[in-house]
Amino acid sequence: MSRTVRSRATKAAVWATPPPRPKGRLWAGFLTAFLLGLAVAYVITSGNGPDATQRRIAELQREDAARDAAQLGPLTDQAKEIRDQLAPVLAAMAQAAPVDGSAPKSPLTAEVVNGWKDVLSAAEKSYEQSPSAGNGINVARSGLRTAVQQLAAAVKGFETALGVAEPVRSSLVALAGEQRTLALRTWSVAAVQLDVINIDAGRGHVHVQLSTGGDTGALAPDGAPEGR
Repeated sequence: MSRTVRSRATKAAVWATPPPRPKGRLWAGFLTAFLLGLAVAYVITSGNGPDATQRRIAELQREDAARDAAQLGPLTDQAKEIRDQLAPVLAAMAQAAPVDGSAPKSPLTAEVVNGWKDVLSAAEKSYEQSPSAGNGINVARSGLRTAVQQLAAAVKGFETALGVAEPVRSSLVALAGEQRTLALRTWSVAAVQLDVINIDAGRGHVHVQLSTGGDTGALAPDGAPEGR
């Protein structure tokens, strides 16, 4: 074959072979395809409802609501029972230490105070258990329990007063009466909270306020005068 013919054949082969594709363009093509695939997958899955995380959150919320609903009834019944048990104790306290700070209307005796101690001891024991619950339940239970503990502390104050002479005795009785009043205010706040969560749960109003025997500054439900 002549040199001229070989030269023409070489040129023809070069023209027939496509130039090599730059590697940068090749990777760009792969990346574009990958991103398009992700976009398509997102569009498809986003139209199928909440993802697994959202479904789990909704499931936990339903479980919490069911747990609170199961505890609300017993907590309310417990508050009503304690209220009824404390009513005669508070009435007697109001005679021994009137909430308005006036002079006692009946003498303080060891027999009376021991009766108060028995009632408050049982009330405290009833609130020893604190099962896990939502904030609404926890706040109500904690407030009721704290109020009972404050009343128990007031009873200890009355008991201490029995063992001393005047004028210290009268001072201790007055201090115990102030502790009683703080307990009534604490209970009133928890009682309103309990009322609110019962309404939110569709159970209607639940009034478990304690009889105060006078104006203590306690929080009253439904716009009623405070402290009654």
